[in-house]
Amino acid sequence: MSRARGLIGLKQVEDLAVEAEFYCRVNASRKTMRLRELADTLQVDLTTLSKYINMHIKPSKPRMREINEKLKGVDYKSVVEDCLVKQPYPFPEMNNLTFKCPELLDCVVYEFLESLGRQPFDYILTIEGGGLALAQAIAVRIKSSLVYGLRDITIRGGHSIPYKYTPVYAWGPRIKRYITFPLGGELRGKRVVVVDDIAWTGATVMTLIDYASRKKCEVPGVFLLATFRDVYDKIIEKSGTQVHAFLFLPDEVRKTIAGGFEAI
Repeated sequence: MSRARGLIGLKQVEDLAVEAEFYCRVNASRKTMRLRELADTLQVDLTTLSKYINMHIKPSKPRMREINEKLKGVDYKSVVEDCLVKQPYPFPEMNNLTFKCPELLDCVVYEFLESLGRQPFDYILTIEGGGLALAQAIAVRIKSSLVYGLRDITIRGGHSIPYKYTPVYAWGPRIKRYITFPLGGELRGKRVVVVDDIAWTGATVMTLIDYASRKKCEVPGVFLLATFRDVYDKIIEKSGTQVHAFLFLPDEVRKTIAGGFEAI
């Protein structure tokens, strides 16, 4: 096993990908068909299907592969996109996915494993907010260490305080972006994959890549929940690394999102 895979090897990555794909396809199918129809498709009774869905029983890996093949036609990306864009919050970020469709996180984990999971790396590098929620879901599943940044804060008395809540006289050099490490962690010279949820401009992703570069890190890949095609192309051009986007959002999303907020 490579020095930089953490606690799991390639065989475990393959098994985790099969399992994540299984729960992804089954749960996405529930959004598009009735349980009876799904049970008939999988040739199981409703009780068994219910136990699968609620994780009361887990099929064997060969059985999971068989079910995955039966559900190959399921467009799980459209289901995830619906949860991101058409749910209660106007902003298509992780809050919509975790609020209404947390079971679909398996689809994102599956895509990560398929795109970057076989790359040897030491850490997942991300930023607070939706990116951290996504990276945490992946890191827990694959037993990877996580490094994340905090945006524009000052540290006082051991607590982090957003800069906008500090008095004006406190603004200045103490307002910084901080990177937090696991205890005893060191990023210098490591291999890191960058994970973020929605890349609107690519600025956050490039900031993380630039930080990793200053630490003499190798960045074998970037994983995004969603972005826009032009932003994706820009990140590839500037970073020169492998970039995988789970979804490409339509340009109309950028035009309509701004109208869904109220200033406070």
